[in-house]
Amino acid sequence: MNEIRNKLIKMIPRSMRILTRKVYLRDVTEYETYFSINLILKRFYHINLKEKINVILISSEHTEVLDFALEKNILSIKLTPDILSQLESNSSINITVEEKHMIIEQQENIQEKTSFVKDGNYYNISANGVLQLERLFSEYTFNESYMYADEIQTSYECLEISFYDNFNLNGYGLALLYPNKIIALDSTRAGTILKTNDFKNVTMGRAAVYVVKGFEMTPVKLSINEMNLITQEHNLKFLSESHELYAYIENHEIEMTAVKAEVIEDNVTMRMAYSENFEIKHFVVSDTVSEEETLFKVNSSRPGEFETEIPLSTLVDSFSRKKFKLITVGDEPLTLQPNVGYLEELGFGERLVINYQHENIKMWFYRRKDTALGFKVTRPRIRRQVTRIEGFNLEGFIKGRENFSGCSTYMIFEDRYSKEAVQLLIDEDFVIDLTKLDLKSIKSKDKTIIDVFIAMISEEGETVRKEKIKYKFSDYKKDNYYGSHSEKSGERNVHYHLITTTPFDNLKIETFTIPTEITIPDNAVEKDYNTWLVGERYDTAQDNGYAFYKYLKENTDVNAYYAIESSALDYEKIKSDPHVLPFGSDKHFEVALKAGVLLGTHDLENLLPYKPARGFFNYEDTVRVFLQHGVLGRKRVEYHKKYYDLPFDLFIVSSDPEKYDVVMRKLCYDEEDVAVTGLARFDSLPRGNKTKDILLMPTWRDWINTDEAFLTSQYFHNYNGLIHNERLIKILEDNDVQLNFYPHYRAQMYFNDEILNPSSNIKFIQLGTRTVQELLIDHSLLITDYSSVSFDFTLMNKPVIYYHFDVRKFFRQGKLRPLFQTFIGDIARTEDDLIDLIESQIKLNFKSEQPDISGIFKYQDHHNSERIYNSVKEKIKGRIDY
Repeated sequence: MNEIRNKLIKMIPRSMRILTRKVYLRDVTEYETYFSINLILKRFYHINLKEKINVILISSEHTEVLDFALEKNILSIKLTPDILSQLESNSSINITVEEKHMIIEQQENIQEKTSFVKDGNYYNISANGVLQLERLFSEYTFNESYMYADEIQTSYECLEISFYDNFNLNGYGLALLYPNKIIALDSTRAGTILKTNDFKNVTMGRAAVYVVKGFEMTPVKLSINEMNLITQEHNLKFLSESHELYAYIENHEIEMTAVKAEVIEDNVTMRMAYSENFEIKHFVVSDTVSEEETLFKVNSSRPGEFETEIPLSTLVDSFSRKKFKLITVGDEPLTLQPNVGYLEELGFGERLVINYQHENIKMWFYRRKDTALGFKVTRPRIRRQVTRIEGFNLEGFIKGRENFSGCSTYMIFEDRYSKEAVQLLIDEDFVIDLTKLDLKSIKSKDKTIIDVFIAMISEEGETVRKEKIKYKFSDYKKDNYYGSHSEKSGERNVHYHLITTTPFDNLKIETFTIPTEITIPDNAVEKDYNTWLVGERYDTAQDNGYAFYKYLKENTDVNAYYAIESSALDYEKIKSDPHVLPFGSDKHFEVALKAGVLLGTHDLENLLPYKPARGFFNYEDTVRVFLQHGVLGRKRVEYHKKYYDLPFDLFIVSSDPEKYDVVMRKLCYDEEDVAVTGLARFDSLPRGNKTKDILLMPTWRDWINTDEAFLTSQYFHNYNGLIHNERLIKILEDNDVQLNFYPHYRAQMYFNDEILNPSSNIKFIQLGTRTVQELLIDHSLLITDYSSVSFDFTLMNKPVIYYHFDVRKFFRQGKLRPLFQTFIGDIARTEDDLIDLIESQIKLNFKSEQPDISGIFKYQDHHNSERIYNSVKEKIKGRIDY
């Protein structure tokens, strides 16, 4: 038989035979001295196949040929600890046969182990054409030892795991470790038992059961045959594999025998039939993006059938995909996923085009990959682009207008702050002379930004669609521009308008005004390197900028000035200083034109009254210094060297790891342009505690951008819940401790004294009434989440507690350094854990454990400003000598 088969195979052309080969990821096996990645080879018929295989690991650091073994159709790739120790980033593993790359696929619904732990690190193997070897969750430490459990008990929506008596469970919780995510379960402790009723974030798949304390993960070891847990959303089957506890999680499903959807005016009528013995109470529409769910009651005329009516707006308003669920009647309801995998004649994929609020939208029901019933809706696409910029003229096109009824097309120029706008009616192909527009009339202040939109506006004046427009040849940098224009107002002030783009290549216009009283030299402005202009954000004077300015005034002969808006609260405190310059004032312009050194905690936009760009008043001749807002390493920042035509000449940092691992390696600055000095504001930090007050100071979340998003956010829910927690209030009152809440400036409007009224021991600190540094000095314990102000607290040798209830989402775009390198202190994941830690710190009288912080602060003295000054002087010397 083999001879016949081989003869038949040889009759097939070689190219066709290669196309039939399949390589699948099966699992990962752990041996005493190495790990084995096991693959299944299908339709490989070469006799000497082993000699024709090549396996290469490719990472950003190096490439390496890997050893492998071949037994029948199983290819096992060997990973040794030495190989893993060299990996600093994610890597790929390529497999070639006869020098042809093999396409490696993941088996559907893979339930085998594809991950492993080594030396505290977690690795996962996945397949997407090539093998991906990923080191995930670098902020966690994974223990290879186990926590031994004694028993597991389950009931509806409840899991209890008992541990042996010698385990202290204080601070521990339960977590599920999937191949590529961690889901922490809100857990309570009772003696040697961890209990959870929190399954709202659980998803389908195979997950190992872990206990977690802070960022330390330990697997649970327990010998059981099988245990099932029913939750409203899922069925969890617990099994022991090599005595390690795993959960196999599946959705509840119900097989549909008929599904019909009909659009009647502004509603969609759904009729469904099923053969199983369930009584349905609610039909659920779930948004796959926002995860918001809307429930609708159903009408049932007979068992196994129901009908419900859904407003069309529920399905289409957000223009996102939807999925549907059914909720059963009863005290222990189940959420069922309608399975339409076996229905062949339901009209799936048939698109219905309807005119909805002036737009021709497409909508259709479909069978999702998980065989559930889904819904898609798409808006008509508007293709729009600026293809040419010359001088102050724009040329471009807009296509797709035929899909809008009763609408005209406009280009809108809108001030970013006041939202005042100029509208211009445009055709499909447009050429616009921007000099004809009165842009100066919509400016909210002398220096502002005007965003550019394309809009479809109905005859009634309703904006049906409004989208930003991109520039085809965008080369985004913070300090470049593509075209410009200047004009005089009736008051003889000169308005400069510059066409620029955002990081997403969207068009915008940056504009600034030079008052008529300002004399602009005709010749090149020669810079004075003993005149230094310092600033922070436009409206603050309480960070490294102002700290360094005060040092310069008190300790050097530098002619130093500080720029700040006159409307700022901080301006009132420092306006008596003649070297404090109101932003845009005559004196501000005079100093800005001649200053040879510019020093800011943010982009230099914040301290110059004009556009910081080549060609504007010899900006290119200045020495540009980034003083920093905090210690880098926790999250990605916008100061990469590639984003500047004229990057910073000097980048201030606090440690060698921050210099080499972050600013040089990640932000691509040269070694001689990064100075390890420490931050200026650190100089005025005392050491030790003087009070028994607690400061609660969280940072912001960039995904919250509307009032509704804030008030429905986990962020608001968690902090509002914390300050109203009865247990916390009692602890504060019993110990006569004050907790002062200082929300981020963007959250201040949502928190106030009226909200914080449950106890006189919890107070709201209004923005501008105290400087951040005063608050840090005057408190003994800081509670924050990810804010860099924690570094100031740590440097004062005072304890910090971090509240990380949304750590995965906050760091969704990645981290610059592992969390354990920058978060010095205790970390709470739940409100109960946070209150436990607060109570513990009060009992300890806020005593810090004095951790080693040399990896964050090279210098722990009060000479940071002096080192910054000397570093700037060296840069000036280099500029003059050059």
